[in-house]
Amino acid sequence: MLLSDLIAQALIDANVKVVNYVPGYGGTAIFKALAQKTGKPGFISFHEEVAYTIAHGASLVGTRSALLCKTHGIMKTANSLSDSLQCGTTAGMVVIITEDQGGTHSDTIIETKPFLDGIGMPNILSTPETVYDDIHRAFDLSEFYRLPWGIILDAGDVNHNSPYLPRYAKPSPAYKRDVVQHVLCPLFNPYQRKVYDAKMNDRPWQSVPRPSIPTIPEETSENWRRAAERYVPFFSVYRKFRGDVVTGDTGISSQFCANPWHCIDMVTYMGGSIPLAMGALLAGRKNVWAVMGDFSFISGGPLALIEARLRNLPLKIVILDNGKAVTTGGQEIATGALELCLTPYKNHLLHVSNPQNTSELEEAFETMQPSDEMKILVVNFRENS
Repeated sequence: MLLSDLIAQALIDANVKVVNYVPGYGGTAIFKALAQKTGKPGFISFHEEVAYTIAHGASLVGTRSALLCKTHGIMKTANSLSDSLQCGTTAGMVVIITEDQGGTHSDTIIETKPFLDGIGMPNILSTPETVYDDIHRAFDLSEFYRLPWGIILDAGDVNHNSPYLPRYAKPSPAYKRDVVQHVLCPLFNPYQRKVYDAKMNDRPWQSVPRPSIPTIPEETSENWRRAAERYVPFFSVYRKFRGDVVTGDTGISSQFCANPWHCIDMVTYMGGSIPLAMGALLAGRKNVWAVMGDFSFISGGPLALIEARLRNLPLKIVILDNGKAVTTGGQEIATGALELCLTPYKNHLLHVSNPQNTSELEEAFETMQPSDEMKILVVNFRENS
């Protein structure tokens, strides 16, 4: 079988349901082969960080996922990739990286393995003779260690022929809400690092002592307590409407994953809540929400929002607009920045002018919850409003 066809077949045989792709030498041939075999055209992502995070979101909720990209692309995922290692996975997640070893289709020649080894992503240096089995092995390892796994290939090999001896996958692990593992924030960072270190050193990571879940805002840091207290009226209402899966961005609002709120389920990098939620939706989850601050949204959200809109995903987005980067010390956000990012989506926008007004919040949530299209709620937390 042609190697590009063989890799596509390996993904099908491994029961991979979400495959993301950013154009690149080698990956394009695999993507076309997969589309031909499945009869589905697939979606071409614009940016590898978004594509990687979508795959991670799907994996977290228990659906096998993959990303096809080149070496330069995997380097663009570094923020999301490094966070996914400490957040972990549920179902298998494998990144197939096609390396342009001759530099015939790239601006520079870069080796993939030193980058993956340096950032700490486990990986397999594959060959045409072993790639089919390597992909299955990577999914097995990913699910055993609950880590994403990399497969590195020479892009020039995709036109070679290789033998096909089929294997079939066992059922993937089921998703279970676990904020201590899946919400990256200062509340749980030391535990998550110890778990990752245990996995990478082949120690029993399941036996790492788990921290208790704190009560918020009483048990957050002094620097963040006042900001967290301002969010209490909002989350008091939101927890009655929260979606089946709720993603967040690292920061103060995501601490409402904890007691007594249970409003956030998974968090990685700042700007990652939207693509994480997209992954959950593409994995078949319903009523998926993403909750974030305005700085977090501006920092990375618009990259993902373009793709969410083009895919017509019924994502529910909440932006807590305080006009500052509160998490990092209260730096002022440039005037008009949030509005500029949201201008293309004015038909999807809702606003709450007073987060202390229970009726206004409830009305907005009641509008959003049953909607079968994307909705974006901006909640005004600005001090001088």
